[in-house]
Amino acid sequence: MKIIIPDYAKERIKKYNLTEELIKGALKNPDEIVEGYEGCKIAHKLLNEHLLRVIYLKVEDGVKVITVYPAKKERYWRKK
Repeated sequence: MKIIIPDYAKERIKKYNLTEELIKGALKNPDEIVEGYEGCKIAHKLLNEHLLRVIYLKVEDGVKVITVYPAKKERYWRKK
């Protein structure tokens, strides 16, 4: 699967001290996937007390990352 990470998403990765490898890992092996707005999907990956959220769109040859950010698990985690 091809993963496109535009400059804006790269800025967010840097801002939150994440790595592109972590983002790619979350997309390839998410703990949960939920529906987002406007056709977006959100890959969730647990990170200790936090949840990594990777918002992406499916494109012809893979996925395009829209944005990424860590969040409080309690707010977004849906799996029981």
